[in-house]
Amino acid sequence: MKRIHIVGCGPRSGTTLMAEIMAACFEIDLFMESERHITTLPDRPADIFLTKIPIDILIIKPVLHLMKNLYVIYMLRDPRDMIVSKHGADPDRYWASLKFWQTYTPYGASLKNHPRFMTVRFEELIRNPDMVQTDLMKQMPFLKKRIPFSLYHEKADPSLSAQRAMGKVRPLTAVNIGNWRRHLPRVAGQLQRHGSISEDLIAYGFEPDAAWEEVLEGVEPDFSESHWPEYFSKAALRRIRKGRYFKAILVALGHSWFFIVVRRWINIINARFMTLGN
Repeated sequence: MKRIHIVGCGPRSGTTLMAEIMAACFEIDLFMESERHITTLPDRPADIFLTKIPIDILIIKPVLHLMKNLYVIYMLRDPRDMIVSKHGADPDRYWASLKFWQTYTPYGASLKNHPRFMTVRFEELIRNPDMVQTDLMKQMPFLKKRIPFSLYHEKADPSLSAQRAMGKVRPLTAVNIGNWRRHLPRVAGQLQRHGSISEDLIAYGFEPDAAWEEVLEGVEPDFSESHWPEYFSKAALRRIRKGRYFKAILVALGHSWFFIVVRRWINIINARFMTLGN
């Protein structure tokens, strides 16, 4: 079994879209549509098991080193567009703050040279989907193409939770790239709260220099609260990362055919006992 797990540089980085495109365009026989951690184990044997959740970038490194059949797709997006993005579950508020970008991206940078860790830029996925698909097939040659990424909207059948995250299924369009320019107060407020991100934007190729900040001059900052808390506490981060090496071992064991079959039989036996009990 090959495991593909999609993580991101923060909420609204495109993990849901990437998962839906993968499920529609490749032959993937086990796909968990809602957010699932890497610790989620397959409930049956399958050739390819696909899951996604952005926050797992914080714990994925030891799992990636232990599981030789694990491939990680890391979604990278302009943080300015991320912080002005909204979600169908709470459409009246911006979804997440810059703190996610600042916390997640160092983990992504530390794995950029790993052969089974693939960085996909959201903007590139939108502008050149078929090229991204070709690159992924080179890095994961076991993938079998059904349709081009550019036609994913013709086959996609997202769950209700995925529809709330993405909106309606439609052809890929670059209309939301650079959307931050329509939300300058939000950007100004986030920079005042969390500090300049110009060095990051230059390092990742989103801007050639810090001159972009000039568009914020004279803009009244928007300090309204995001859906998710504005800051991470150190205690919360410790809880997320606690036991990640032990979890990595359990995940690696749980993907073996033997443990999958054993769990399946245990579930069948438990179901029969429950039936008898009724």
